[in-house]
Amino acid sequence: MSRHKIFGNRWECVKQINEGGQSWIYYVRDLRGEFKRQIVLKRLKNIKRLARFENEINAFQKLEHPGILKILDYSLKDPAFFVTEAIKGKTLDEVSPLTLTPALQIFERLCAVVEYCHSHGIIHRDLKPDNVLWDSKEETVHVIDFGLAYAEDSEGRLTETMEQVGSRFYMAPEFESGRAADVSPAADVYALGKILYFLLTKHHVAREDFMGENEISKVTGDEQALYLTKKVFRATIAVDPSKRLSTIKLRQEVLNVQRLVHEHFYPGTAGSKCRFCGEGRYKRVDTINFVVYRRGDKVPMDFEMLRCEACGHVNLFKRTDV
Repeated sequence: MSRHKIFGNRWECVKQINEGGQSWIYYVRDLRGEFKRQIVLKRLKNIKRLARFENEINAFQKLEHPGILKILDYSLKDPAFFVTEAIKGKTLDEVSPLTLTPALQIFERLCAVVEYCHSHGIIHRDLKPDNVLWDSKEETVHVIDFGLAYAEDSEGRLTETMEQVGSRFYMAPEFESGRAADVSPAADVYALGKILYFLLTKHHVAREDFMGENEISKVTGDEQALYLTKKVFRATIAVDPSKRLSTIKLRQEVLNVQRLVHEHFYPGTAGSKCRFCGEGRYKRVDTINFVVYRRGDKVPMDFEMLRCEACGHVNLFKRTDV
């Protein structure tokens, strides 16, 4: 434990609860008696990282949201520290993997917190499962560790040009090779897509390898998860930042997928549940080709004829390649 037991002539260390590469974290007691609830103090280890520590404090102070910690006290003098309320919950690393419905519930709330940050000019730059806490009792998400956060209205960048930004599994491609100057909200969106994949699988996915054998409906065995590939992953885990959704549109897509799942709609593919009886699954019977006239041109369209193995219901689905 640190040699310092009392910080700011007010915060008395009760118990060390964590130690990272850049800081110690303690439960502390308020000697003034103003705060009776559980309080946490984060103390900086290396004074050379003071600029990043100050950056985190500044980011917290600019934001006021139930999903973001509120700074109660801080000091930038050695030993530098800041104090927040303790938050309950587990990291997404601890709660994963989840089935589709609870994963989407958590992810939608996470998108709302990140959307709020972006609306106030703050880009997190280090979103990953370990930096997101889920309180299942209160059904709340907290985003933590804003040490690499970037304020869009700031004049300088705290991260040196050749320093890697964020976790290698969740770092946007535009940050690779030390290109930390390429900062935009799209970087957080890229990380969000990978976080959702992790929530469902507890596996990290590289770049655009969510396709093929790693396609989410194949990995999870849930046919409805195919919606995520079409509506979420393609628009988040993309190398080109311009092809990623904004956090506002991403959240809208997630809410739409939640509705589809809740209403038991399934993608029209063999193996999906029957839309008539809801019990059996469709089996491919035949492929039918239709010619549709559009503005005078003939447009061939292929449909799959599927039959439910339980009730015999037949349905036609337009063929789509994922």
